Amino acid sequence: MMKIKLAKKSTKLFTLLLMAGAICACQSRAEKFFHLAQEKIEQRQFLDAVDLLENSAELEKNNRLWSKTEFEIARILRFEIHDYNKALLVYRELILKSEDASIRLLSQEAIAEVYFENIQDYTTAVKEYLLLESLIKDPEKLEQIRLKIAQCYRYTGSFKTALEYIDVFLGPAKYEKNAFLKLKAQTFTSLGQYDEAVKNYHLILANDAKYFADENLYVVVAMTYEEKQDYKAAIAYLTHNKDKIKDQSYYDLRIKRLNEKLVNKPFTKGVRK
Repeated sequence: MMKIKLAKKSTKLFTLLLMAGAICACQSRAEKFFHLAQEKIEQRQFLDAVDLLENSAELEKNNRLWSKTEFEIARILRFEIHDYNKALLVYRELILKSEDASIRLLSQEAIAEVYFENIQDYTTAVKEYLLLESLIKDPEKLEQIRLKIAQCYRYTGSFKTALEYIDVFLGPAKYEKNAFLKLKAQTFTSLGQYDEAVKNYHLILANDAKYFADENLYVVVAMTYEEKQDYKAAIAYLTHNKDKIKDQSYYDLRIKRLNEKLVNKPFTKGVRK
């Protein structure tokens, strides 16, 4: 009886050792595939790298390492191969299966960015950003996400919704105040409310002259007057701020074009026939 018990224990131990050995073998193979993929990435052989990483992920038993591998697959698909639809599938799988909360959050952010920046499907992007908004704790990142949401509304033609959304978050904004004001001005321009647009551009100038110059908003304000067909105001604004415009060749060309438009504008003295 004792021998039978010892035999059973030995068999069980042997089975466990075999299982452990198999797991270690799989784990080492997963690591091997991962390291081979890194070599392919360095050689810019991205399709081969993805194949190797997929093999690594399939063998990987550790969820943290699996998440890392899958996230790398998605990164290559997005930024190197530009297969956005496949990248989205990988990011969504990470959200469902990864045990790493930071990876899940980064994947949701990546999904929203792919729709916004790469596919330019702003209707879907706004849904993904609204979902992301409820997950973000960092105040600076949260403002950036809310700015993207407002941009999505503008790009889909929901101008009034964009303005309402901007107004809710513009007041308490600490990091993206100028960007919110700029987007608000752009939205008023899209609505044909040019005076309101110029008013908001001037709020930016009063708040941050450096940002105003860096964003080339002197030219943008002149273009807003031009869209309004107030060519005299556009010329006067450009002339007054000539020394603040970085590209003087553009300034000269713009003044020339505006003068031509002014001469050809109906009901203007000297109109050409």
